[in-house]
Amino acid sequence: MEHQIPIDDMSPEQPKTGPAVHDNIPEPLREVGQKVSEAFNEFKESETWEKVLEARDKAKEYITENPVNSFFYALGAGVFLGFLLKRKK
Repeated sequence: MEHQIPIDDMSPEQPKTGPAVHDNIPEPLREVGQKVSEAFNEFKESETWEKVLEARDKAKEYITENPVNSFFYALGAGVFLGFLLKRKK
């Protein structure tokens, strides 16, 4: 017995770009988004961003050099967070 699956031959729509996309966004949300974007760009230019990137690189290096220890640290952190965030009935 053959099953037929209906297939809609719909061509994928091209994503909209340009100012027309932002026409549906309310003005207050647009302002908040712009402020958040500006704050993030300022943060990326700060010294703290460089420290974050260095910490990320050090963490990657440690994980590659010590995969077993990293696994058990992650497991322990997960169990600890599980107990902290456990819902009480």
